[in-house]
Amino acid sequence: AVKSVVQALIQAERYGTPLAQALRVLAQEGRDERMNEAEKKAAALPPKLTVPMIVFFLPVLIAVIVGPAIIRVLDTF
Repeated sequence: AVKSVVQALIQAERYGTPLAQALRVLAQEGRDERMNEAEKKAAALPPKLTVPMIVFFLPVLIAVIVGPAIIRVLDTF
């Protein structure tokens, strides 16, 4: 990132190109890179959460659904 800024400064100095536009482009590229990284991390999250959901959420869900039926069956005996 710093190298790109330095190159933009050198180019603006050497060729007389507008520095503001080059810095705007660099800033937009940096924002795009950060967004892409965030999207990659978000896409990798569901597979990582599958096992904890099965281990912690599913048993409780089954107990809540099946529990009342088991209690009624046990009360009849």
